[in-house]
Amino acid sequence: MAYIQFQLKKAFKNNIFLITVPLLLIISFIVLGLNATTSRSMSLENQAKGNLAMQNNAISQMEHSLKHYKKNGEAYNLTKQSISDTKKQRKDSQNLLNAFKQQNWQEVYHYQLKAANLAKNIQLKNHNVSNDEKNALTKNVKFFEYLTKHPLPYEDTPPVTGIQFLLDLNQLYLPFLFILVVTFILTQLYTSKYKNKADISSLLPITNNHRYVFDNLIGIIIAGGIFYLLNILIFIVATLIFKTGNLNYPFYLYKNLTGQTLNEYVPTLKIIMPILVLQLLVGLFIINFIQLISNVVRDKFPTLFITLILLIGVSVSSTVIEPLQKAAAWLPTTYFNVIGIVSGKIAVQYHNNQVTFISGLITLIAGILITYCLGLIINKIRH
Repeated sequence: MAYIQFQLKKAFKNNIFLITVPLLLIISFIVLGLNATTSRSMSLENQAKGNLAMQNNAISQMEHSLKHYKKNGEAYNLTKQSISDTKKQRKDSQNLLNAFKQQNWQEVYHYQLKAANLAKNIQLKNHNVSNDEKNALTKNVKFFEYLTKHPLPYEDTPPVTGIQFLLDLNQLYLPFLFILVVTFILTQLYTSKYKNKADISSLLPITNNHRYVFDNLIGIIIAGGIFYLLNILIFIVATLIFKTGNLNYPFYLYKNLTGQTLNEYVPTLKIIMPILVLQLLVGLFIINFIQLISNVVRDKFPTLFITLILLIGVSVSSTVIEPLQKAAAWLPTTYFNVIGIVSGKIAVQYHNNQVTFISGLITLIAGILITYCLGLIINKIRH
């Protein structure tokens, strides 16, 4: 126990820890601030106000154009029809703004769904529209279909409420930044016991195997403490400023947990447990991997370089290198973006249906066992 306390104090007092962890927290709050600024300008209410202004302007221009057309001519009749259609859309925009003021979400989503379907139907007739744009329009329709059936208070995009911001942060930024920070901290800790590649900690009255197990436990405490403390602090701040959000708010699944095509919105609550399970396994794999490389190389900078190349390098390379995408299901680095795995987004991006929550469980558990056992064997041989 004294050994664990000593190593934890050494890690927490190290300059790398004192600089990188607060920096990670600051970056997260900067992202929250940027999201808040963007979401205000892109809010549904502001979009409705913008649409109303454009519709008023369009009606004024078309009414002015009527004066220059021959009455009952083709151009005249088409313009009259356009004025009539735009006035109907303007009425919907006015009703939508009234619904926003009253926070009548059922009414808000009714008009939003109507507008989303109209935009989709218009664009589907356009042969120049890409498949990605068509998919985005369909996704937008499904989003408002879900909210029409479950009229929850609207949460801005980009997200700022506690739950949705945490999901967004853990999908776009935190995984790789966290791995980078933990790699620096644990590499420094695990290699600090080597002088000229000789293990000076072997002089302590602890068996080699016990020391390896204790070092592993220390890594879990440090990595787990950093990750969950960061997430809790970020969640609290976002909640205090922008509210908690709702666990039944829609979350988009491209595929279900076993890889079957889904393409629909589900309650956020449904994906929380799979995310937590994979995050735990990813953390354990990273800790065991860093400890294994440290035990083999026994030098800080080569260990750091090799670890970053094999963890972050392979993970990033998988997004662009096709052979890696084909083998992605069996690479532990594929599962660092846990939310992308659970949502099925990574499987779609890699065109690999084998990348699923289940394959993640198998691959990560196998990776944890292999790296841990290898580390124990090498530790025993070296001593």
